[in-house]
Amino acid sequence: MYYKDKNVFDEALDRIRFIYDTHDDVIVSMSGGKDSTTVFNLALMVARERNRLPLKVLWLDQEAEWQSTVDYVGWVMHLDYVKPYWFQIPFDFTNSLSNNKNFLRVWDETKEDYWVHPKSDISIKENPTKHNRLHQHCTDSDNCAVLTGMRIQESSVRRLAIAFGDEKFQGINWCQKKHGKTRIFYPIYDFTTDDVWIAIAKNNWKYNTVYDKQYRYGLPKNMMRVSALIHETAWHAVLYLQELEPATYDRFIKRISGVSTFNHLGSEVIVRELPFAFSSWKEYRDYLLEKIVKPEYWELFRKRWEAYDDDDFYKLNVRECIINDIDGTLFRNYVKRRKLAEMNSPHDGSRYYDRDKKEIQEFMKGEK
Repeated sequence: MYYKDKNVFDEALDRIRFIYDTHDDVIVSMSGGKDSTTVFNLALMVARERNRLPLKVLWLDQEAEWQSTVDYVGWVMHLDYVKPYWFQIPFDFTNSLSNNKNFLRVWDETKEDYWVHPKSDISIKENPTKHNRLHQHCTDSDNCAVLTGMRIQESSVRRLAIAFGDEKFQGINWCQKKHGKTRIFYPIYDFTTDDVWIAIAKNNWKYNTVYDKQYRYGLPKNMMRVSALIHETAWHAVLYLQELEPATYDRFIKRISGVSTFNHLGSEVIVRELPFAFSSWKEYRDYLLEKIVKPEYWELFRKRWEAYDDDDFYKLNVRECIINDIDGTLFRNYVKRRKLAEMNSPHDGSRYYDRDKKEIQEFMKGEK
């Protein structure tokens, strides 16, 4: 994104100033990643300008986290000028590593001896809401803003949500409609990955050192993830977890079903060629559904699959079965990417067509 008189850094600061000027309360939603790190530090700058410290920071700790993430976010939560909302609460989390044990009961009290990392003395340990809208618990105001690090460069799905979205608040579309007490904003939506790292480097901001480990390992920028390691979009990390954080890997082996098997499968998790015993991708997909997915989920998968009927879609379905995508995350991401690519067809001269086509190809290869 280019501006005539500003750069994205200054533009983001102005957006956050606008948010502070129009809201009684502000919360930064933290993941421990580079993007939320940037949002946190930009919000901190504005909070100091507006004399609105301490800054509220929310993190849903999903237990199956990188130790580097726990260390970094723990440091943030203990800062004098931060009001921490560190949630370590029990809930069921889809386990994409196992077709046998489909869910991990995060922070299961009966498994305390095997937790991936211990609970913090400052964390919130019981779910304070009925609908899992944790940010609602962090404010008493009916006019609260939640800041997140979503960027449109990350995927066409995110670009579609913002670039083609309707105006939602005072003429802007880089936010969500208000839900209850809060509205969610994306103040760095137009940052590139380089913009994020330049901001971190120039300002000497502390960040999650898992990125250093992934860089030394040789991962490209678009493959570096700090998400919970059993999530449908983060399973790649298990393949190198043992090398980057061996102690974390040892705890994962004891706590989470499927980690060892998944690690030994390696790149075979993504099937790139149709096995010789099958005549079509559709036949292979249907075989996997009945052989490795639990019967109680068959109808759920089949209902989703009614949308499309071609080999690319069948290949996606194969991945859904293999990583046990009960939540349909891969399906939703694929459909949004496909729709955006169709909108930007080569016949209308769209400059985004080649980029969107390449992104879909990378997605199908398991690279995104």
